[in-house]
Amino acid sequence: MGTLEAWTERLARAAISDVDRRAVVASESARAMVLERLEEHRGESAERAYQDRDALHGWALLGRVLADAGASPTLAAQVVDTLAQVEGQNAFDGWAASSRAALVEAFVASQRELADKRAFASWRFPKCVVRLDETTAAVAAGLPDDDPDELARWADEVAAALAKMGVRRVFSDGSPRARAALDGALSAVGVEHRGRSVPSK
Repeated sequence: MGTLEAWTERLARAAISDVDRRAVVASESARAMVLERLEEHRGESAERAYQDRDALHGWALLGRVLADAGASPTLAAQVVDTLAQVEGQNAFDGWAASSRAALVEAFVASQRELADKRAFASWRFPKCVVRLDETTAAVAAGLPDDDPDELARWADEVAAALAKMGVRRVFSDGSPRARAALDGALSAVGVEHRGRSVPSK
């Protein structure tokens, strides 16, 4: 059995769910690339291995692939150790710490990015809109507002959709930045933005 196959087998045993097992399969190409870099440095000092930016990039890529595939932190934590078991600990000592650090850092960063995307998606049209009558709607402008470009895209999308629906008046509530972006986008499509006060029925 080759190194990649043995690594895959050990990782599959470490998987705690079907999602993990699918992530093991999805990560095969990235793991093969990591092994190629390891082979190039076979027999070199730990210091040389640690300084190989391409190798560390490979581990980081592997971390992102695992995160994108929905792998659990438990599986990600086993990736380096399972390869060390296959390779033999003495042969892998020089790589373990730096490899683990690169993989985990990328895995966590990718998970945060995915969480941010899901949070942003939850505020997109039509989820953020309640139609009050044929020409009036309320908008919840509570999406994360730390990215001006994303905010502008959200506001443009909401304003264009409301105009297409025939909405002529909009009430909104949320962060000042989001409401300001919405105000500009609504003005551009000829929809009146009346602020926070929603009329009582």
